[in-house]
Amino acid sequence: MLVMIENLFHRAIRCPFACFLKILLSVSFIFALYIAVTHQVTVSPYLFVILVAWVGVIAALAVATHWSCRLRNTDTKLN
Repeated sequence: MLVMIENLFHRAIRCPFACFLKILLSVSFIFALYIAVTHQVTVSPYLFVILVAWVGVIAALAVATHWSCRLRNTDTKLN
């Protein structure tokens, strides 16, 4: 467990923006699930579609920055 936490901090130091987006993605996904389960009647379908689209945009940004960060870090290891 301690090694996993050390790896998490190491990744956060190397790519802080990608780590922030991953945390933001987790929080927004949990929030979208919470709204879907508890506020089924009170939330309009349009608002829920916008929320799900927002989670999708954050996911796409998180994947792109993570991929970009991994490519940048492998280039520095090769030199």
